[in-house]
Amino acid sequence: MKVGIVGAGLGGLLIGALLSKHCKITVFEKLPFIGGRFTNLNYEGFQLTTGALHMIPHGSDGYLAYALKKAGADVKIVNSQPDGTFLIGGRDYLYKELFSLLGIKEKAKAFKLATQLKLGKVDKNISFGEFLEDIDLAYKIGNAFTGWALSLTAYETPMSEIIEIANNYHKFGGPGVPIGGCKSVIDALSNIIKRNGGEIITEYNVKNIEIEEKAYVDDKEFDIVISNLSPKKTQEMCNIKFLPKDKVKPSRGIKISIATKKGIINHTGVLFTPECERINGLNQPTNVDRSLAPEGWHLVMTHQTQITNNIKKEIDLGLEDIENIFKDVDYKILHIQSYRDDLPVNHASNGTDIDNIVCDRLFLVGDGAKGRGGIEVEGIAMGVLKVYDYIVRNIINKSK
Repeated sequence: MKVGIVGAGLGGLLIGALLSKHCKITVFEKLPFIGGRFTNLNYEGFQLTTGALHMIPHGSDGYLAYALKKAGADVKIVNSQPDGTFLIGGRDYLYKELFSLLGIKEKAKAFKLATQLKLGKVDKNISFGEFLEDIDLAYKIGNAFTGWALSLTAYETPMSEIIEIANNYHKFGGPGVPIGGCKSVIDALSNIIKRNGGEIITEYNVKNIEIEEKAYVDDKEFDIVISNLSPKKTQEMCNIKFLPKDKVKPSRGIKISIATKKGIINHTGVLFTPECERINGLNQPTNVDRSLAPEGWHLVMTHQTQITNNIKKEIDLGLEDIENIFKDVDYKILHIQSYRDDLPVNHASNGTDIDNIVCDRLFLVGDGAKGRGGIEVEGIAMGVLKVYDYIVRNIINKSK
């Protein structure tokens, strides 16, 4: 069976590696490099990224780690200890310590909310912001989390997604750092595809996807086509229409990479910043893998949701937050990256994702077709696993 994959981002390479055991794989990528927004960018000896952070939301135990193992990818992921802390009043607090910061009445409210969330007895039709808004600190903490993990404000995040995210966290735990950064994942997947006889063609800009009795990428015939492009871009170049009337909503964000010799975080997890004007959190992956920075340096990466359309103002507010966080610590800004418009953080924000299965000839993977409750690359992996299972069960096995 011949499979054409349009786009060599994480989703395209992951599904390609999984299917390469059964099918002849051809991956088309318009850029001169593979990995999309999930690979390394070497800058002055620092291993920055093209988009994602050097962090996997559920570490070595989540959906992405499972998919990598299933594909045979040799990637080492070091789980964070602790998962994260919260910077409040100039001090780091573990999640379990936050309760002590509340007054008596707020503690009662917080206990009620935590119980409702744990039991799943909440109104799934409201936003996370509405769920938390009666407790100021809880709202700020929730907003920092959704900004960091989803590039959404708490009021933009559906409660239904938060329930699924909480379920996944209780099942798999918190984040981890891949040794070698994002590129180690991409290299492992591309090697599997090539080792199994597949082909990855870079600098090839696909113009057309045609779905009939066979599937076509431009004039090249395949049994099925899998698109790792945005759902919108896929539909624009395809002869069939599948997007719902309520179109997907992208999520926007800004990432700032920072160099510092002293370091700013004393653990391997996320430092959430609920008191900041814009920055939602930061991580320091060099606490796990020193090869991500030159000797004697640390790499720190911040992330913030883009709130307004004034990108300069958004960046300036982020830089002001960084100045307040670092205070007397010497640092220098390495790179500022903005993800919006045709290159957002996610082509479909959590809660607006498109179904992966368009028909038996066309499938979608990537950050526009994530699984429910899937944070960033975990959601991509969930969608990829759904496509893989469907193709194996309903197409490959039935053709034998």
